[in-house]
This record gives sequence, structure tokens and C-alpha cells, in this order.
Amino acid sequence: MNFPEIFEALLSERGLVGESRDEFLQPDYKKLHNPLLLPDMGKARDRVIEVMKNDKHIVVFSDYDADGIPGAVVLSDFFNRANYKNISFYIPHRHDEGFGLNTEAVDEIAERGTKLIITVDCGTADIKEVAHANKKKMDVIITDHHEPSLLTGKQENLPKAYAIVNPKLKNSKYPFKELCGAALAYKLVQAILEKENFGIKEGQEKWSLDMVGIATLSDMVPLVDENRILAKFGLDVLRKSPRPGLVRLLNKLNIEQKFLTEDDVAFMITPRINAASRMGKPEDAFKLLSTTNLLEADRLADHLEKINNERKGTVAALVKEAKKHLSERVEIKKVIVVGNPEWRPSLAGLVANSLVEEYNRPVFVWGRDGDNILKGSCRTTDDIDLHMLMSEVPGLFLEFGGHAGAGGFSVTLEQLTTLEKQLSLAVDKVRENSKREVQRENKNIIIELSHIGETLWETISAFGPFGTGNPKPIFEIPKAKIKSAKQFGKENNHLELTFSTEEGKNIKAISFFSSPTSYSVLPTPGISCTITAHLEKSYFRNRPELRLRIIEIKP
Repeated sequence: MNFPEIFEALLSERGLVGESRDEFLQPDYKKLHNPLLLPDMGKARDRVIEVMKNDKHIVVFSDYDADGIPGAVVLSDFFNRANYKNISFYIPHRHDEGFGLNTEAVDEIAERGTKLIITVDCGTADIKEVAHANKKKMDVIITDHHEPSLLTGKQENLPKAYAIVNPKLKNSKYPFKELCGAALAYKLVQAILEKENFGIKEGQEKWSLDMVGIATLSDMVPLVDENRILAKFGLDVLRKSPRPGLVRLLNKLNIEQKFLTEDDVAFMITPRINAASRMGKPEDAFKLLSTTNLLEADRLADHLEKINNERKGTVAALVKEAKKHLSERVEIKKVIVVGNPEWRPSLAGLVANSLVEEYNRPVFVWGRDGDNILKGSCRTTDDIDLHMLMSEVPGLFLEFGGHAGAGGFSVTLEQLTTLEKQLSLAVDKVRENSKREVQRENKNIIIELSHIGETLWETISAFGPFGTGNPKPIFEIPKAKIKSAKQFGKENNHLELTFSTEEGKNIKAISFFSSPTSYSVLPTPGISCTITAHLEKSYFRNRPELRLRIIEIKP
């Protein structure tokens, strides 16, 4: 190890000592926890096996995002490998139906002759809807990772489902609470196969880890413990995945599949999966990821790219409108609540993300759905648990749900009038009392330009994949001399700097959607500055290139 001090600093930042250090650096698939430790998993497994053996109809009801849809594909993979045909899928329309089960959907599912509903990434809060399914003589198995509803103040107020597989239930003995929805669908498959293989070859289910990897990297769950294992092996499978839709999408995005990274998932694949529900039909993303038809894969990849571009333009306009509205306020409170009845709730989370970055505080963005209900999404900073915050203002939401970093809600017009004030009053208490494990401080590591090379890259790569709970290292490089500066891209809206070392070596640094005027120091050739950046390896056009991703440029 040529950079032992950097290596030890990264271990220390993550609190890794002894055995935990080895487990982190060498994720082991065999170290995944026993799925039967999850609440109700034994009941869920046995019921699925029974229904399959009796050839009764099963409906998989999944959420419409980049966790629920890959989770539905995990179950689709399993049923296809088992050659089980008596199965169908239901993904609710984000704008017209909203999150979770609804009674109209339950009625339609019942008309299919369904005996069992399996939810993916939803269901824990759907007390009324599960009761309706029970009346229709359908069992419901909930697989979900969202916090149980605290609207009544009692976690025990749960749906009367046949089984609720959720590691966050009060009685859960599962060693790790932070799995995403698709991971829980995968756990269900693991549990079933341990008891009954349905003719599936041992280990075949691991090909579904590409979907678990996408969901884990998309859903803001911490990349530690099991999630680190699932992200690592998920990326490994993604780089080899034969799925026609995935392969076609990556080709269209000029991503070399064998070099695919966590950033490619988070910033390229995820938005296009989510675009399906935000701008159109979520089934299109499900079909893209599950189809074996090359022509359909080609058509759907083109379609998702088109509507994702439309989504970008719409969100940019909404963010601009929100910032204009906020600029006219006398005071920006500790929590921002902003919205417009004309806004689509399906885009609220993206607007909230942008505003959190701009204002560095929790943000609640609302619009009006197809049923004239005011609904929205919320995002937050690392030190505020959103679910805890919403629980601190009982009576101010019709409904709410989510987890520490992201959530959704619905309100009446009357509740909306006091929502920002009450949330702002509650936020300090939540910050103080939050049990959420805040990320350890990610200190800048000071290096020289000459240090940048393959050896340093290998040192930091041992800590990947990076994401929530495992941030990328930030390097600070003082006295970096700028050799050249230019704008690039179709619209010349990205910045590229070249730095030169004393040995004459050139180091490239880039920043997307920025210009020289974006920084406190105008980066011009000939000057020396201090640059803070991540180190990354680009494989654009199949040419490996180490480069810096600029965070800040200072004197």
C-alpha cells in the first residue's frame, strides 16, 4: 500500500477496526443474514409455496420508483425461472393513484381471480386497503422497508395482512434494519428457494442481484452491512447482465457495461426508471428491465430517454418558479414548504432535492394529484430524520410515510397554512433527539497533484461502492497550477481544467453544469489555486481516464 496514511484515514473516518475492517474491505455474499430472521418470513415463504403448488393466481403489487420496480423484476425473474405462469403485476399510476395499495386497485386485482397479493416496497401503512383485500378473500403478503405508520402514535396499528416482512417492525429481530424494498423481495426469493427450488438451478437467483444493486444504490439506504454486500455484488452482476432492455439503455447512454459504476446507476439509470412514472406509465420501466424481446427493449429504451429529457425541462422550470417564490419571502424558515396546485406531485421530490442543495434545510414540496388531493414529497439534510420530523407534528398531515432521508405526505388546504411554521418549530428538537446515525465527518485529505495515479485510485477503490453512509473521499490539492480552462459539451455548459505537475504530467479536472464564474476564484491559465475534488475513473468511449471531479476552487 503506497498510501498507507490515506488508507488508514479512510478506515478511521468509517469507524472501521478489527474484524469490521476486513468485512468492509472484503464484502462476502455468504455473510448475508438468514432471511428467516425477518418478521413473518417463514409464513410468507410457506404461503407462496402453497399457492404456487395449487396453481392459484398471484399478483405482485410494487411501488412505481427505482426500488419497487426492480423489486418487481426480482419476483418476475423468480416466477419465470420456476416456469410459473399464473402470475400478473400491478404498478400504480403515480399521479392518479399515489403511493401504496388503494381500494380501486384491490378491486381490479380481485377481478383477476387472485388468491395472493405480494407487495414490494409498500403496504406497511395500508390498513384499510389490506382489510378490503381480506374481504375479497385475498391474502396479502407485505414486503416493505418503510417505517410503520405513526399517525395514531402506535406502531402496533398495522394492516391485518397474512404476513408483514419488514425489518423496521417493532418486534423485528433482524440484525440489519436498512434494506431497501427490492432487497426484501430478493430475501423472499432466497427463503423460498431454501425450502423448495421449483426446478431452479442452485445460484440462478444471483442473476437478479443486478436489480437489487440498482435499487440499493437508488433508494438512499446506507451502504454498510448487507447493503454494501448487495451493492458490490449487484454492480458485479450489472456489468455482465444479459437483460436486453438494460443493455440497450446503457448503449444509448454511451456507458460501457463492463465498467459500469455506482454513479452510472444513480445519475443515469435511476432517473430513467423514475421518469416512467413521473412522466408516463411505470409499466414501461418494468417492461424495459424484464423483457426478453430485443425490439421491445429498443423501443422502450428510446421512449424512456425521450420522457426523461422532457422531465428535466419540466423540473428545471418548477425549481426556477420555487426559487422565485422563495426569493420574495421576508424570511426563509428552518423548514421550507413550497408548492402550487398546478404542480404534479410526481415531480415534487426532484424539486425538493434541488432546494435542499440550495438552502441546506429540510424541504417539503407539494402539488395536486388527479383526485384534487394536495400531495407532495420531502427531502432533508443529513442531520434531520424526516420520518421523525413528520411524527412530531401530529394532526398536520392526512397521511405521511417514508424513511429518514425521503418521504411523502398529503395535506388539506387548512393544514397547509400552518405546516411550515409547525415543522420549523419541531426541527431543532428532532435534530437533538434524532437516533439516526449521522455520517461521520468526511474530512478533506490533502495530497499533491503528483500523487494522482493508478496507485491512489486502487487505494480508494477498495472502499467503493460509494454512496449514502459511505461517502467518496474528498481530496484537497493546494498550489495546483492551471494549464488550461475550457467549456465543453453540446451546449458548452460543462467546465474542464487541466493542471500540470512539476514533472510535466497533466491532470484533468471537470465539473458538469458549471462555468469559470461558478467559483470564488476565476480559474484561468497560469494561476495557482487550491482545488477540492473527488478522484474518479471515466470510461467514456471505452477510454479509461483518471480525472478529478471538482467540488470547489479556492485561492
